[in-house]
Amino acid sequence: MTENHTKLQPSGLRNLRAYQLAKKLAHVVYDSTSTFPKSEYRLISQMRGAAVSVYGNIAEGYGRNAIGDYVRFCEIARGSQSELGSYIEFCKERKLLKPADEAQLLELYNHTWNTLGALLRSLKEKKLDGSWDRTYKATQEDRELYDA
Repeated sequence: MTENHTKLQPSGLRNLRAYQLAKKLAHVVYDSTSTFPKSEYRLISQMRGAAVSVYGNIAEGYGRNAIGDYVRFCEIARGSQSELGSYIEFCKERKLLKPADEAQLLELYNHTWNTLGALLRSLKEKKLDGSWDRTYKATQEDRELYDA
């Protein structure tokens, strides 16, 4: 089997930092919640669902290949991430997180938040000025926005 058949498409999506970070955040949420008491099954489910929704919505918007849809789904992802943030805050208050997990979650959450914000700003600018290239290969974050 050739390498093209072993990689998921579109490959450009998997190169997006916002997507990569959101996916990593979902894995960290899964790992962190695996030590929660079984009685917290609803909270575990809500946190995991919100975390997976972040990168899932980035992917769905990207796959629509229309700038308006892409922006809308990234905004939905941002909403799911806000939901996840409220759960993380609650878990901190209830001392459900191990200190190392808490630190990792907070750092990755904030990094993902800022990167997704940069992607949204980039997409909105491209939508306004008409510079968005509708090919999958051209859809990517503007690196200079990360330094803002």
